[in-house]
Formats: sequence, C-alpha cells, structure tokens
Amino acid sequence: MNNIVYLHNLREEKENQLVSFVSKHISATHMYVERQVNIREKVKAKHIFSEQISLEKGVVFSSLQEKLFNDWFTYDYVTISGMTIYQNYIKNANGQKHPLDSVVHALFMASVLEPFKVIKTVGENIHAKKLLTGEECVIKTDRKVEEVAPSSILFLRSIPLLDGQLCVSNIFIQQDDTLIDALLTEYKKSSESWRTFLKKYSIKYSWTSQSVK
Repeated sequence: MNNIVYLHNLREEKENQLVSFVSKHISATHMYVERQVNIREKVKAKHIFSEQISLEKGVVFSSLQEKLFNDWFTYDYVTISGMTIYQNYIKNANGQKHPLDSVVHALFMASVLEPFKVIKTVGENIHAKKLLTGEECVIKTDRKVEEVAPSSILFLRSIPLLDGQLCVSNIFIQQDDTLIDALLTEYKKSSESWRTFLKKYSIKYSWTSQSVK
C-alpha cells in the first residue's frame, strides 16, 4: 500500500513539474511573438489568414478573433522559410537548456486546435470526448471553467499529460452545429489525417465561436 501511495505522489509531482514548466514556456512563447516577430510577417499572415477564411480586406478583428488569429499565427502559419513561428522561436531560443525542452517542444509542434464534445465541467477540469473518435478524456485547465452545457463543442489546443490532457490555449465554444457537421463532412472527403486536416482548417470552423470564461 505504501508503495502505491509513493508512486501516486511521484506521478503527481512529475505532472505538476511538467504543468509548471509548460506554463512558463507558453509565457515565453507569447513574449517572443509580441516582441521579436517582424510586424511585416504578421501583416502578411493576416492577409493570408483573411483569404483562407474568406474575410473581407481591412476587417478589424474583435478581441476574441485576435486570440484565435494569434493561436493560428504562432503554431500553424508557415513562413517563407517553411517553418512555423513556434519552430522559429525554438530554433532561436537562447539560454540554458532544460531536460524537458525536447519533449515539450515536440508536443507543442504536434498540437492542433481540436474540437471536443463536453460531458461535464468540474472545477478546473473539462470531461469531454474527442469529436472524431468519441474517446473520453479529462482536460486540465489553469482556471475554474464556468459550467458548459453537456454536448457543447469546444475548440482548444492541448498536449498530453501523464493522466489526461493539458489545455495550452484559450477555450472557444462553437454553437453553430452546421459548421461542426461541415467540418466532419469535409474531413471524410479528405485523404489527410485528422491532425493534418485540423492543422490546416480548424481555424475555419472555430472562427465564429465564443470564448469560454
């Protein structure tokens, strides 16, 4: 029994260390995007982005839309060098390397803005099903999530933990069921993997969503 308790505590400690490291990594990434990325790159990205989701030129984004754009710009937009902004950040990162760097970097590069169907919310945790497979999971967040109706569709970016998923983005609720149906229909017509499809097109189906507090 003591061994079981020890293993549980050790697992919990390691997960807490990972969550803490990821939180600092997200802050550092956001700071890089805000302070180091050339403004012309962002202007160019907004032009490409607007074409991709059929927005009129010169449309001013709302604060929510800016959050969605910045998520896409950081992790999914590909620069002329063939790399994402996040990959450029990793390439140019200075300072002492951490043992968790390679693992966390790989997880973030593989992450996508993914749709989940809510089962229930409990405190800071979202119990949900992955939209495509129906696989159940617990998504851990850094704040208490307001109650969201069961079967609601949430878009969020997450990485796997030792137990469950860790949300590493803002959380968006899509209330337009026709867009979700369209997403699944278009995916089934596609020859791409689910993650590749979401990497390219998830923003299109989450653009009219609302923020979850």
